[in-house]
Amino acid sequence: MMKKLTNENFEEVAQSQKDLYIIKFGSKTCGPCNTMKPVLDALVQNNPETAIFEVDTDESPELAAHFGIRAVPTIHYCESREILYSFHGVTPLRDLQYVIDNKDDAHFRETGEFQKEDQKKDHTFGIIIAAVLTLVVGAFIAASVLS
Repeated sequence: MMKKLTNENFEEVAQSQKDLYIIKFGSKTCGPCNTMKPVLDALVQNNPETAIFEVDTDESPELAAHFGIRAVPTIHYCESREILYSFHGVTPLRDLQYVIDNKDDAHFRETGEFQKEDQKKDHTFGIIIAAVLTLVVGAFIAASVLS
């Protein structure tokens, strides 16, 4: 279950959290926020050691302003008083879980970004285009020699 974060308990929560914690900003009237509810419930269930807090931006506009929230849903991954990573809008569970699983990655800690794995390039399309062009040019040359 997500814990409610308000202006009144924010200082206490921020001081008490030593490990990674998550703050989800949203409102009850926000359609995308409601779409994220089962995703966040699954995140809570999969990560009982990670504290997940919820801020209703209608009830705590000062807290939303403090974090510079301009759109909801917004999800901040925090450690102490530092925002490590953020998502804006509807976000799949796998992306939310990826941050938790890789929070100690050295590259992420240094840059705030995750390293993208180099993907092998597929040259099939280029080979097919080259073959088709070779056939067309060959046919054109053969047609001009025969005429």
